[in-house]
Amino acid sequence: MATGSRQQRQKFPRPDESVLNLASCDSGPDPRLVKLVRLLARRAARKAYLEMLEERRTTRS
Repeated sequence: MATGSRQQRQKFPRPDESVLNLASCDSGPDPRLVKLVRLLARRAARKAYLEMLEERRTTRS
């Protein structure tokens, strides 16, 4: 019984939590999603750059 009430409580966000709506009424994208995409893009670019540097080091040696 306790797990059922726990699942039921998890369906509804708490009042102090923000809700992520993918279908927004605003004209632009959700700023939180934009921030996440930029973060992931920076990580991917950094990883690709470090791999390129490592590849250059191994070919020169």
